[in-house]
Amino acid sequence: MLRIFKMKKQTAIALLVSGLSVFSGSASAAWNWDLSCGTFACSQTTSASQTSTPTGGPAVTVTGWSGVNSGSSLAQGYIESWNGVGVQYSGESSASPNHAMDNNGQFESILLNFGGSSINLSSASLGWVYNNDARRSDFFVLAYTGAAPFNGSLAGKSYADLLTVGSGWTLIGNSGGSGAGAYGLASGSIYSSFWLIGAGAVSGTSVGYGSNNYYDYMKVASVGGSVKPPSTDNKVPEPGSLALAGLGLLGLIGASRRKVRD
Repeated sequence: MLRIFKMKKQTAIALLVSGLSVFSGSASAAWNWDLSCGTFACSQTTSASQTSTPTGGPAVTVTGWSGVNSGSSLAQGYIESWNGVGVQYSGESSASPNHAMDNNGQFESILLNFGGSSINLSSASLGWVYNNDARRSDFFVLAYTGAAPFNGSLAGKSYADLLTVGSGWTLIGNSGGSGAGAYGLASGSIYSSFWLIGAGAVSGTSVGYGSNNYYDYMKVASVGGSVKPPSTDNKVPEPGSLALAGLGLLGLIGASRRKVRD
């Protein structure tokens, strides 16, 4: 009899946990976005933008931007993908290594637009570095954290504008100096739909040539991160979930009463 009671009690607890688990919200899902030859068009044909969509995950659309210096207005250029995504500004030579993301002539960057999804970007992987020279791989990362809506265009803004307090953009940090491969990003608890990765290094409100004063030729092969889970604040439980929780609670009460009678 005691064994039967324990089995019924365990079943009731399982139902109760199943019904209440929905109140905790969904866990963050980790994803990797291939920017080289996955869902990206794997060719050296330039385009205004490309989109990467991992199976079952949110899409990211990539555009290329560049400015002559920190104070000059940014303009949209072109991107191409081969061993990673590179950037070309209007009039730039398409010959190697100029089709990489670099800071020779203009400071180039890629804007990652995750649409309606908020992403905590935790890593960036470089698929190609000029002559495999680790000194040519310095890059910086910014995230849009402003309260005002951002339309996905950097036209008319400068890097100095983005790096000014109150712009809505947050500097995540400078990375690089180790050649091709994966780099961890110190994004903390920041979630954003827009992330900017640029060649070079940020100091104050200026963008420069990184720690080794070399042109930073590189291609970003992929980025990784997690999707912000939906908020459960003031969320009304679904009827089915309430029914499961109630069923588990009734099972516990019934089991207790039967134990007393036995």
